[in-house]
Amino acid sequence: MNNLESYILNGRRVWRGHLNKINGHSLTAPASFVIRPLGHKDAAAMGELSADIYRHLNRGEECFIHHHDQSYYNRITDNQNIVYIGVFRGDQLIAMSNLTLCRTRQEFATEIPASPIDFFKRRNNAFIAALGADCVRPQYRGNELNAIMISCRIQMAKDMGCTDAAAIIDRRNHWNMPPYFSNNFNMFASGIDPSDGGAISLLHHDLFDNQPPKTPHSGISIPYQRFDIIDRLLAKGFIGKSYNRDNASITFIPSANYSRETGRFNIFPTPLKQMRGINRV
Repeated sequence: MNNLESYILNGRRVWRGHLNKINGHSLTAPASFVIRPLGHKDAAAMGELSADIYRHLNRGEECFIHHHDQSYYNRITDNQNIVYIGVFRGDQLIAMSNLTLCRTRQEFATEIPASPIDFFKRRNNAFIAALGADCVRPQYRGNELNAIMISCRIQMAKDMGCTDAAAIIDRRNHWNMPPYFSNNFNMFASGIDPSDGGAISLLHHDLFDNQPPKTPHSGISIPYQRFDIIDRLLAKGFIGKSYNRDNASITFIPSANYSRETGRFNIFPTPLKQMRGINRV
């Protein structure tokens, strides 16, 4: 991943990195970018970026991102529980994303619908950062900016005392799966987004445990679009751990880390030997 410099400016954490390509072409000299929190003064740029992203979506991808205008971003930046960050090349906003702070089950259910796990049973002090709104201008894709923004938001969530990070991804949006898996998110469930009826995958990253349990290196590889098989694996307690770009597949391993009955996590993963006979799922 792009090497970032992180520092505090006027009481806010900001990051600096370098672009390696524009419009799919490698740069002879890297161009720098800055990532910083967004506010009222950025609302016009946020609206313009949203329109540009929406304009370049292919047919059927409309649910991957919601199209909002400047007035929406003027309102949303007043909400202290929602923090947007933006990637700037010079004065141009080229990417943005957000995190929403969830202190209660109700707040979490609004941001991450259909979760079979009650994360607030896991620990009494649960404080969850829900990540979303990931978008990058088409000409700047290929620079791992989504993965970088996820990493930055994880750092922000830790700075704010969050215990967990969570996210949802439209199950057809396989382009946004690798950035989350590369930032140590687990796919632990699937569901339906009540806002648009779309099939979604639910992802989780433990921020509280700096040394999560070791997991097997091998697993079972399933094409991302085989929702039927993936749903059965998730129901049996398997979790998605990585994404293979070469064949568009997700690697699943058995795990006792996610208990649907109690919402609590055990320490050790289920032995990989329990994968025998998995072709019968």
